[in-house]
Amino acid sequence: MAITAEQKQFFDDNGYLPYGRVLSHEEVEALRERSEDIAAGRLTHVPSNYIQFEAEFRDGTKTVEPRIDMIRKMVYLCYHDELFEAVAKKADIVDVIEELMGTPNIKFYADQLMMKPRFNGTVTHWHQDSVAWPMFAPQNHVSCWVALDDATVDNGCMTVIPGSHKSGPIARDYQERFLALPHLAEPVPVEVKAGHCMFHHGLNFHRTGANPTPDRRRGLALHYIDAETSYLGIVDEDHRRQVEGTPNQGNTPFMLIRGKEIPGRV
Repeated sequence: MAITAEQKQFFDDNGYLPYGRVLSHEEVEALRERSEDIAAGRLTHVPSNYIQFEAEFRDGTKTVEPRIDMIRKMVYLCYHDELFEAVAKKADIVDVIEELMGTPNIKFYADQLMMKPRFNGTVTHWHQDSVAWPMFAPQNHVSCWVALDDATVDNGCMTVIPGSHKSGPIARDYQERFLALPHLAEPVPVEVKAGHCMFHHGLNFHRTGANPTPDRRRGLALHYIDAETSYLGIVDEDHRRQVEGTPNQGNTPFMLIRGKEIPGRV
């Protein structure tokens, strides 16, 4: 087993699980270098519209050097870059995902390299990932958040609300009221060392702080879905365009990580 019975119970009860090392020092260094090359424009295989700047830099009137210190996040790297794709498929991670989701059939939805740039990294407010993905049913999603730099309270590590996933999806218009409920657990900051990770349920409320420090705080969020998930509404053509022609793609816009394709599902 990739996790103990106690770890599985902790995740079921709290909606998150601090975990150990999943990347070697060498893998961390290679991914840091790759992220810096993409951010600087030395590598151009990731489309530029998948690179989002912090709000204060988006109109181009204010800049800092190096360019990486202006970037808020880069997305869909695992569909365009072999190093990041290898992380999404890494058995050390996927074995845990399989046990937490309770299925051998696992697909990959998307990734986000949250850059939290030094001095300029801004707050990400309380949210549930799955609320942004209402097209999936059921909402049985589990994410792995892998630190490429030490994530600390000072530089904006993730903070979670234990047990908040049990309340289901909370519409954004009602989130403020939900977060004010007196019976919610106290928020818990989760510091993660570079190369280590944490897992969280897609319905767990979480946030990250600002990064006013001189230290970068890159974290790779990998979002997994059950291959038996139904896709509701119109086809996600935006996602299909984003991953079209990338490695390991067949007739589905979602990468099969483990197990089998389920006809009529994602």
